[in-house]
Formats: sequence, C-alpha cells, structure tokens
Amino acid sequence: MKKEQYIVQISGINNREYFFEYINDNYKLKNYFTKDYMIHSKFPFVIDFKDKSFWVCESITCCACAAQNNKILSFFQFQKKINNML
Repeated sequence: MKKEQYIVQISGINNREYFFEYINDNYKLKNYFTKDYMIHSKFPFVIDFKDKSFWVCESITCCACAAQNNKILSFFQFQKKINNML
C-alpha cells in the first residue's frame, strides 16, 4: 500500500463509531484521541499511513484548505482509494 494521508468526513455518531471500529479493526494505527472523543467530534478523521496514526483534524484552517482542494473524502471514496491501492 502506498503510504498516504487521508481526510475522511463521517457524519452521525453511529456512522463515526462504525468508521472508528473499521479503521481500528483493519489497520494498526496509533489513536491520538479516545474513541468517545473521536466519535463525538464534528471534525474529519485523519488516517495517516506514513506515520501510522489515526486522529481528528481540529484545525479549521487545515479543514478549510483541504475542503477547497477537494481532499476531504467520504467513507466510500476512502474505501475505493484504499481498494485501488491493494
């Protein structure tokens, strides 16, 4: 797998919990926040395969730049990118 960083926006607590579990079940990444904090956050998830980390991006500036450059993915877009890399 090519090492990259992905920003993924997931809405809704149940969907965010599912995504949190999906990432932790399928990848060995360090979580920088607790599960409860991450699923209740409104900010997008960041999955960084280069430094093997999983967190939420709380910088409004970073989120705005990512949004303007169409770098924020949905769950399905993320899955598609990951599947294409395998």
